[in-house]
Amino acid sequence: MMQLPADLQRTLWRELEQLERMRRMPYITSVEQIGIEKGIEQGKQLGSAVILLRLIERRFGPPSEAIRERIAQADPDTLLHWSERILDAQGLDEVWH
Repeated sequence: MMQLPADLQRTLWRELEQLERMRRMPYITSVEQIGIEKGIEQGKQLGSAVILLRLIERRFGPPSEAIRERIAQADPDTLLHWSERILDAQGLDEVWH
């Protein structure tokens, strides 16, 4: 193994430290992390709502504003449940109950 002269060794370490600082991701606080996770969850909920609305439209025709509001207010588990029920429902009332 070869040893670098001291001045080159210092230069190498400075450049390595600079490279590490440039590539390092900024610290995300716990509050920011909670916000990110909440945004992801809201995105999933929005996606589920959009899919359910499309399924309703395809199966039963355009949903009313009341149906749209009901879906917008639903939690992710309820949206999933309704999305499963629509597969066997003969009418829209069967989706909700």
